Parts: sequence; C-alpha cells; structure tokens
Amino acid sequence: MLRYGIKLLAATLLSAASATAALAAGYPERPITVVSPFPAGGATDALTRVLAERMAKELNQSMIVENKAGAGTNIGAAYVSRAAADGYTILMATNSTLVTNRFLYKELPYDPDGFAPIGMVGIGPLVLLSSPKAPFKNTKELVAYAKQHPGKLTFATFGSGTSSHLAGELFKSQAGVDILHVPFKGATQALPALISGDVDIFFDMVATGMPQADAGKVNVFGISSPTRLPTLPNLPTLAEEGYPKFDMTAWFSFVAPKGTPADVVARLQQALQTTLKDEGVRKKMLDMGINPRSGTAEELVAQMKSEQPIVGQLIKQANVQVQ
Repeated sequence: MLRYGIKLLAATLLSAASATAALAAGYPERPITVVSPFPAGGATDALTRVLAERMAKELNQSMIVENKAGAGTNIGAAYVSRAAADGYTILMATNSTLVTNRFLYKELPYDPDGFAPIGMVGIGPLVLLSSPKAPFKNTKELVAYAKQHPGKLTFATFGSGTSSHLAGELFKSQAGVDILHVPFKGATQALPALISGDVDIFFDMVATGMPQADAGKVNVFGISSPTRLPTLPNLPTLAEEGYPKFDMTAWFSFVAPKGTPADVVARLQQALQTTLKDEGVRKKMLDMGINPRSGTAEELVAQMKSEQPIVGQLIKQANVQVQ
C-alpha cells in the first residue's frame, strides 16, 4: 500500500512537472497583459508601451498595456499579485511598488517581496518644476519664500510613496522648509494642477515635465540626480543649486506573480534584455531621461535590498505619516 502511495505521488509530481514544461514550451500562446500602475499618458505608461511594443516582436505575441492607477501603485500591484501565475499578466513595478510602500502603509494589498522578478528596466531622475503663477523664479527664491511662509506652499506628486513624493520630502528635509504634500494619481493629473496654479511645485519625470517647460507652461529649476543629464546639459542639478547630498531617482522594472514557472520568466527576461539592447528603444528611453539597465533579475533584487534602509530612514526623518 505504501509503495502504491509513493508511486502515485511520484506520478502526480511528474505529471505536474510535465504540465509546467509544456506550458513553458508553448509560451506565449496568447496576448500578454502588461499592467502599468499609473494613468495613460504619463512617463511610466509611455515607457511601458515602448518596451511592450519591442518585446512583443521578440515574443512573437501581442502585449497589451492596461492602466490600473491609484493608491501609490497599490491598485495595479495588487491586481497582478492575484493574477494567475502563468506569465500572461505582468507588472511594470517602480521603486514605490517594491520598496517605498512597505514603509508607508500599515497593511498592503500585496507582498512587495512576493513577486517573481523579471528584470531591471531603467533609472531616471526627476525635474523640479514650479507653477508659472508662483512668486519665485528659481530654487533659491523658492526656499526663501517657503521659509517666510511656512505651510503655505504645496507640492504635487504622482501619489503617496512615489519617487516624486520622496523627492519632495527630501527637498523639504534638506532645505529646511515646510511644504504641504498634495498627492495625485499621476503626472497627467498633477501637471494641469501645476499649470493652473492649484499647486506650487512638482517633481516630475523628464518625459512629461520637460515638454511643458519647453512650451513655457511651467518653470524648471533643477534635476534630482547628482550629475546632469547628457540630454539636458544646461539644466543644473539640485546638488549644484546648494544641496550637495540631493539624490533621488525613479526606477522601473518588470515582475510577474509569485509562482510563475521559471522557464516562462526566463523567456520574458530574454525578450526584455534583447529589447534593452535595441538602439531605437535605448534612444527613446534616453530622450525620456531614463537610463536603460541590464534587464536582469539580479540587478532588480540588489536594487531593492540596497534601497530599503535608505528609504526607510528618509521616511522616518521626514515624519511621513503611515497610512
């Protein structure tokens, strides 16, 4: 009887392994959904679509971008975490999703460590923008005005826990000013509020912020990375503006639901890495102010681990309220 039970268990395991292998061998057999946790039209959405279009050619299958915005990427992340672990639903995850939110929410609708990492996509700085109606024209005047009027100015963000939120909190901490946080669902909502003067400043991605600055609709003061962008050589860093330790960037990655077969993840990784080597894709990313990365899971995991203590300390120092 025991021998029969062992044989049955072995047969079951073999059958499951064979089914998984068959799934991976035929993957992908239908369109893949790529969830972007920000609204359509924003920088993350634009990047996701550029990558999905090229990866689709590599996979010989359609990739459909679906926007599930809100709650600092929590809505989109939770949706993917609950999806079938078959490689047909993946997430464009940001540092908010995988690092920051764990420090901002008492309870998350997903586990930041519970995804199957596909690979690191890119890293990009943010630009500090101001409303054309604001009573200051540069960073020095902004800080002086904020100190003279504590609590009066407001800063827009992509949402609580996002890179723009952290950049704003870091700026407040280093400049020693009190500015009120006003979260939005993404740049497509924050920028109109900035242009109209409903909010005073906004740390935005280059791809969405600079076109508005070039059109004269907003003012641009500086960039959040420690070095200037090659594509914006005349835009000073905030470090050059008097805050030498200012360094805050946004990063992007692809992840899949936990339990996605290793062979399926490997297929997605191969498509991503090939895509990130494509010169056309790289140019588009650089024009967005995003530096392409390796596309490897190892780099993504290392980025998450190295950033957690830094972000945790920043949120503690800034006295950001846990939700």
